[in-house]
Amino acid sequence: MTESALKQDSIAQEAKPARGRPRDTEKNSAILEAASQAFLENGFDGTSMDEVAKRAGVSKQTVYSHFSSKEQLFAASIHERIQSSFPDVAIQAVETHTLEADLSAFVGSFGRLLMSQEAIAMHRVLVAAASKDSGLAKIFWEAGPAEMTLRLRAFLKTWADKGELMIDDYEVAGARLIALIKGKLHFELEIGLKDSVSEAELDAHLRDVVDCFLRLYRPS
Repeated sequence: MTESALKQDSIAQEAKPARGRPRDTEKNSAILEAASQAFLENGFDGTSMDEVAKRAGVSKQTVYSHFSSKEQLFAASIHERIQSSFPDVAIQAVETHTLEADLSAFVGSFGRLLMSQEAIAMHRVLVAAASKDSGLAKIFWEAGPAEMTLRLRAFLKTWADKGELMIDDYEVAGARLIALIKGKLHFELEIGLKDSVSEAELDAHLRDVVDCFLRLYRPS
């Protein structure tokens, strides 16, 4: 591994969002919300801990008492946004658990997150920062998508163990599901061809995602 890669790996490890109960939940939430907005508006390099503290209405010392670095704050803000779409979290509101109902709940939650203006803006922040070799891509991956991959694997395995899905490679199946969710709509939003997607268009797309995935992996 190169020195640059080792440095990025070290930064990513330090930037992992802290687990456990924060010292002050209300202040923690305010800091994360302020950080998210600042990163979206100013990018990573253009955001300072001072600005986050000002937006959150707390002292800089308070921000550092919750998050040891700007990298960890960035990671935590990503994790905060994506965790509600983890499969096991998304299906909690489902009253009667069937494969279709649970899959639709996950696809709907994650699909709406991916198509949101906030998520598209964050993608652009990452693309802009990548050219500066800041290591943000690795931090972003570890803060959300890496955990999403593991939880999605567990979700798919649960239904495969029940005999309702036939999957040889869970990583490939999960990647295909994410690719289906993104589809043409996400690409059009990313490049600015569309400013937004109507609810009707998004609903139709997400229903098609569920149908396509089931055709691929449901036993005949």
